[in-house]
Amino acid sequence: MSEISPTSRALHLLELLQARRFWPGPELADRLGVTERTLRRDVERLRTLGYHVAARRGPEGGYELATGGELPPLVFTPDEALALAAAAASSAAAGSTGEVTLTALAKLEQVMPQGPRGRVRALRAAVSLGAPPDAAPLDASVLAMLALACRDGERMRIRYVSAPSVSGEGDGEERTRRVEPAGLVPRNGRWYLVCWDVEREDWRLLRVDRVHRAEPTGLRFPPRAVPGGDAAAFVAERMRAQPVFAATIRIAAPIDAVTQRMAGYARDFTAVAGDAGATDWRIADVRLEVLAGALLWLVWPYRVLDSPELSALLADRAARFAAAS
Repeated sequence: MSEISPTSRALHLLELLQARRFWPGPELADRLGVTERTLRRDVERLRTLGYHVAARRGPEGGYELATGGELPPLVFTPDEALALAAAAASSAAAGSTGEVTLTALAKLEQVMPQGPRGRVRALRAAVSLGAPPDAAPLDASVLAMLALACRDGERMRIRYVSAPSVSGEGDGEERTRRVEPAGLVPRNGRWYLVCWDVEREDWRLLRVDRVHRAEPTGLRFPPRAVPGGDAAAFVAERMRAQPVFAATIRIAAPIDAVTQRMAGYARDFTAVAGDAGATDWRIADVRLEVLAGALLWLVWPYRVLDSPELSALLADRAARFAAAS
């Protein structure tokens, strides 16, 4: 029988329920060192605090933390809080959740112990907002569902929009895909999902901002070895395999004016030596159309210095824009 206080035991119970989707009753009682009758009282104590703890009856019964109408207080270990802070900082840097994410980081910082608090503060201070030119708004609930699927090894049904690319692989249509998530990786201001595509029977790298819906199927899958050793290595290898188009844009405006207008959208501005009224902007992407789209944000005259491919694309599109206007 446990000698800890009911309050401490309830907090421990909450931590266990948040760590795993479902617990058989006897196993959960054993982890807490209490009888199943005491466990039921502790569950009721959590329910009175606003937590939706669902009970499943029968020989294979147990407990799980169900989705509720309100967000009750959550319990994190220091390591979990640091991991959450790192993910939030990466998301804020991507520009998809921006200031809201920074506010969440600040709240985490206030309640953490002194040691981890300093590291969270450093993360928050290091974040600079800005998103890639074609980044769609990131659905935080989709990101969370995919993270849980990676952790639990659960097959997901997603709605995914494949954008047109230089290789011609994508066609811009939204389709349902069944995937087995292996890992989530932030890179270059975006989140990527490394997963096994069930229909194609191959590994795929998907942009999370193009996932419009993610639904768990309840089907578990055995772990697969990710090519390259892990999800991060897989993303790095795929990125290297894609041709990257880069261009320097000479903007006819001083760097202070450019930075002020473009802050939160773009970075990598450089003052032109010997010309205080000009600014160079270095842009790069795997698709020329993305580079061309980024230039729509500029309100000053500009010219392309070093990318014949981008110049040719602009010349082609210029006639179409003129006709449309």
